[in-house]
Amino acid sequence: MAQDLMSQFYMCLNLPLQDKINELTRLIDQSSPNKDLQALFPQLISSIFSTTFNNGWGLRSLTFDANRYEFELLLNFFEPQGPIFRLCYKLLSDPQLKYSLPLNLLPIDLQISLERGRYSQFYADMLTMDSQSLNVVALALNPFDYYIINFALYLVNNSVNKNSWENWNSVYFALACDYLMHFLPSDPNVPVLPHIPNYTGKVPMAAPLQPKNRPLYSPSLLLVPDLSGINNQHTSQTQTRNEIWRSETVLQIFVDLWMSVEQFNTRNVEAYERSYPTVCSSPERVRIVRVLVKHLHSYSAKHLADPASRSSALRKYARQIMCTRAYHYVKHLVMTWPLDASFRLVMELWLSLIQPWRYTDNTISNDRFPTSNNNHEEGNANILDASFTQFIAENFPAYTCIFQLVVPRFMRLDLTAYKNVVMLFRLGKVLSQQHLVPILWYLEQAIVDNSSNFQHSPDTSLNNSTFEQSYIYNGVALHKWVPIAKQSLSEINLSANYEYDPVWSESKKQFALEFLRKIMSSKIQGEKNLEELNKRLNKQHQGFWASVKDWLMMGSYEEDRLLFDEAKKVPNYLNATIQYFSDIYGLSDYAMQNSEQIVEDSLEHSSFANSTNFPYSVTNKLRNKPSTVHYMGDPDLMPISSYESTILVRILYQIATRINEMYQDEFSQLWNSNKFWGYVAREILQKPCTIHNYVKDAINHQNIVSQNLPARLSLRRLGSHAFVVYMTIGYGLFRLFSFSGFTYLLFIFTMWSMFTLIKVFLRMLRIMPVIT
Repeated sequence: MAQDLMSQFYMCLNLPLQDKINELTRLIDQSSPNKDLQALFPQLISSIFSTTFNNGWGLRSLTFDANRYEFELLLNFFEPQGPIFRLCYKLLSDPQLKYSLPLNLLPIDLQISLERGRYSQFYADMLTMDSQSLNVVALALNPFDYYIINFALYLVNNSVNKNSWENWNSVYFALACDYLMHFLPSDPNVPVLPHIPNYTGKVPMAAPLQPKNRPLYSPSLLLVPDLSGINNQHTSQTQTRNEIWRSETVLQIFVDLWMSVEQFNTRNVEAYERSYPTVCSSPERVRIVRVLVKHLHSYSAKHLADPASRSSALRKYARQIMCTRAYHYVKHLVMTWPLDASFRLVMELWLSLIQPWRYTDNTISNDRFPTSNNNHEEGNANILDASFTQFIAENFPAYTCIFQLVVPRFMRLDLTAYKNVVMLFRLGKVLSQQHLVPILWYLEQAIVDNSSNFQHSPDTSLNNSTFEQSYIYNGVALHKWVPIAKQSLSEINLSANYEYDPVWSESKKQFALEFLRKIMSSKIQGEKNLEELNKRLNKQHQGFWASVKDWLMMGSYEEDRLLFDEAKKVPNYLNATIQYFSDIYGLSDYAMQNSEQIVEDSLEHSSFANSTNFPYSVTNKLRNKPSTVHYMGDPDLMPISSYESTILVRILYQIATRINEMYQDEFSQLWNSNKFWGYVAREILQKPCTIHNYVKDAINHQNIVSQNLPARLSLRRLGSHAFVVYMTIGYGLFRLFSFSGFTYLLFIFTMWSMFTLIKVFLRMLRIMPVIT
């Protein structure tokens, strides 16, 4: 029977996906948890998440749109109560069963933490030590933990779909959302199913869920007795942890692995190179991390609503560990992400991190089941209130330090491009919301001045009666949160010589003014671009030929309309952005008027204006067809355009080349002849020309080599889509009147010959200019 089970298992792995899933489901449901099933489990996991050859079962490449049937098959097999989890729970009947995961498979930063003993209590009963060196070499995991950690590592390993932008709605993304909703339910009244009453594989924790090196400043950091070791009843502790250990695993593993990042420094170059795939996050990973952040905000918001206090401590701990890891992860992304519009992914992740009030009632069903409304968060009615002041203080660097890394990126971007403008608009809209900047400004001033005597700036709009010596803003006393904000700076940045750089200091005011000048000049340039685009599109869509192209669906009307709609939004977005950032930086109307006047007066003359206009001029030159730049190579070898048929152009080139090789001398003689056939040849053939090519010499230097091309036949004009369409329409009309295809070709040749001969006689009579 054992041999039969193993042979059936190995045979299943080689079957097509549907048969493989059906057979594995049958084996899982019918087999008892014997030794052979225990031995086959890690091989099954390795087959699923393999990153070699066929990339495992393709969880990150298979999407709902591409293959809906296989998508549903995989989803049903891996769902939280599907066959794979039924197998995990069946194997849990042996509490001593452990699977070893080598430490070198984990991200480098987690490896270092485990080796140096700087790990969460979650890993305390998992570590496997080398008996001789006493070093941590592996983790001993129960079947559930083993599956979850392999699932999380599958995303961290970027060898699969590294540059994928199409696979966002993949099986893996759907499963990640399902696991979060099932094992970390936002509703405290929803238990994690199925219930496992007799599992004793998780030992009670002496001081669990305690963030390391963090003093308990506020009540939110206090842990309930069941999980803090205060309760001496061993049975109660064990029962409580057995109810939440799966939630604890999903939380700790997803946060530790998905938000892992190893910062580069000169002392760990080798380790950085080994962990480079982990360091370079894919767009898919950033999007999943954002879903994790949003869900953990929602999960943590219900820590007071748990009637049985099963998970209240875990819910509070979830936000603490998430915010600390997410800060370093987002900071690394901001510093390493390419300077393009895809940065919107990183910025939205950061904005989700610093806005927990938007997700107090949030479930990630909108991400898991996307609808046509892609801006559902925009309509969220939850706003910042006094209850989130503590969160802002505890995560003060996540607001100010990352803000100072994000804004300089926009100084290097073209702010007339629609996607860049949308990013900047989103940033300004979020940070300028009511109460946020005043709270941050007060905390920063208290940290910098380290006293109650502030020197208010006359140009600061925050200089009002709300910031008085009473330290009260909007009815909330802020002075008690200052020590927490100061402590968060020292803890999160983890640098002995770290010195906070204020956002609202006098030294930063000049940068703020320059940033606003750039936005203003971009607005002016955006309005000019809109006018030019409107004129160009009106010109392109006028006339008979434009109507013909639209009728033949050869034009780009829809694309042009979308481009024009985006261009219309750019000045409006920039205008709102100016107001947002004037509020954020606290610049008065006087300063704003001066800035606007400076922009108008010096737009064409100042060095700043010239530097900001430089990318605009380059962009406009690239967009417009240049009149002084010419192709210097063989005209027949020019890159194939979008209006040409690739196959037809290549076939015609081979035919013309063969004819030119056969009659090259005759073509040259006819071209130079002043007789009748010479005129005919000059109408049909391409004139001689000189082309220039780049050729590398022996030392790899490029030199321009000139070559004279004689008169030759070129058939490339016959390779356009328009020519094919016209010929097809003409043939259809001839067939409609019962003419044969030969008659149609004879008619075309006759008409072409007559047209050519008429031009020849006109040139011979000097009525038309002669071709030379």
